[in-house]
Amino acid sequence: MKKFLLIILFFLPANLFALEVFCRFEEVYKNSSTQQGFFLLKEDKLRYEYLDQNLYTIIVKNKEYFLILNNHKDSFSKLEENTEMIDEISNILLDFPNIKNIYVRSDYTYIIEKNSNNFIKRVAIKSNDLNISINFFNCETKAIEDKYFMHFPLRKYPL
Repeated sequence: MKKFLLIILFFLPANLFALEVFCRFEEVYKNSSTQQGFFLLKEDKLRYEYLDQNLYTIIVKNKEYFLILNNHKDSFSKLEENTEMIDEISNILLDFPNIKNIYVRSDYTYIIEKNSNNFIKRVAIKSNDLNISINFFNCETKAIEDKYFMHFPLRKYPL
């Protein structure tokens, strides 16, 4: 019995800090245009999905990036470049609960606003080429099944 308790106590802290999150987002661009969607985060997996059927979904798992067009979900392509911003946003989210107010990486500055739960409410991304604000809302920590991080077939996430 003591061994059983020790084993549980040994593995418990790692599971307490495993972050599984669902959030809706709205991207606001310099020209005032917007895009809405949602993201799922679970350990080292990310799903970033735009609601517009003319846009796409990005799946990140095992340090690989997959792009699925929302209007053509039966095929995908692998992203091998221009993934730095996705990496940084994922890394910032995974810093929870120790999220900083500013991150500077390469040519980008990430300015973070947090909500009352110390989770990200807004990320402003600034560089010479880009000025975008991503607002996060209705965030929930909840168990997310691995099947929603499969890129083929892409399964519809129940909103």
